[in-house]
Amino acid sequence: MRRLGCSSARIIAVMAHLQRINHCGRLVAVVLAGHAVIEDTLTDEDFRHVEAMCLYALELDGCGHSAEYSDAAADAFAREALAAS
Repeated sequence: MRRLGCSSARIIAVMAHLQRINHCGRLVAVVLAGHAVIEDTLTDEDFRHVEAMCLYALELDGCGHSAEYSDAAADAFAREALAAS
């Protein structure tokens, strides 16, 4: 195993910003350090929806909003964004 060269305190701080994205009752993506990793087995429609949910999480994290992430709020954001497109 290779050492990362980071202190454990820094790793814990980074992991504290990991956002789990759940859709239809299961974990489908994670958002961390300005990036999203989305499960590749989703249908195209679900992928676009989860992508929008990740965008919501990224915007909350990147803009310093005081609001807490919730899957329900991200889902509402995604539905509204996709309806407008």
